[in-house]
Amino acid sequence: MASNCKRFTSTRGTFGFAWREAVPLFFSCIDGLPVLEHLERADWKFARDWYHWFFFAQPDKPERVISADPCAWYDKLSPELMGQEAYADIHEAIHRPETIHGMIEDYRAGIRIDHIHDKADRDAGRKIGCPTLCLWSLRDDLEQIYGDPVAIWKDWAIDVSGFGIDSGHHVAEENPVALAKAIVNFLTK
Repeated sequence: MASNCKRFTSTRGTFGFAWREAVPLFFSCIDGLPVLEHLERADWKFARDWYHWFFFAQPDKPERVISADPCAWYDKLSPELMGQEAYADIHEAIHRPETIHGMIEDYRAGIRIDHIHDKADRDAGRKIGCPTLCLWSLRDDLEQIYGDPVAIWKDWAIDVSGFGIDSGHHVAEENPVALAKAIVNFLTK
């Protein structure tokens, strides 16, 4: 069983394709698409709203900028949005340089190598072989920018189902009950 709660899904490609025999139950994607889909579909809206992808790909600068004032960089986070406990966890994490570096490195991998792996998998006709659950936030822009996420994932996985969840970008923190219910329902169907 694998559940990928990353919003940008770069680890998804490597894990979902390389380990598909070891992941027989399910694979989930929460508020993301294969990196190659993001990059090939990038337009002025993507550049305007997701500019941080390209900024994060730069060496050293993102860590310095974010670490100078983590709360200013992550200014959309709040206890009202995600609950006090989740906010406290995220607040602590964004003040640890090693956490910031790890988050940035994940974006760097998407821009530097993951999209190459995605393309190789797509060109070879490889798809994620286990049932795949695709969930996304209804109050963020994934669906508005790209259209139906399930339709896009059907090009990457054999058996895809999914739907939007009433939340903003941080689905697991903003609506954990609906997310957990979706995963449990998927596993028990």
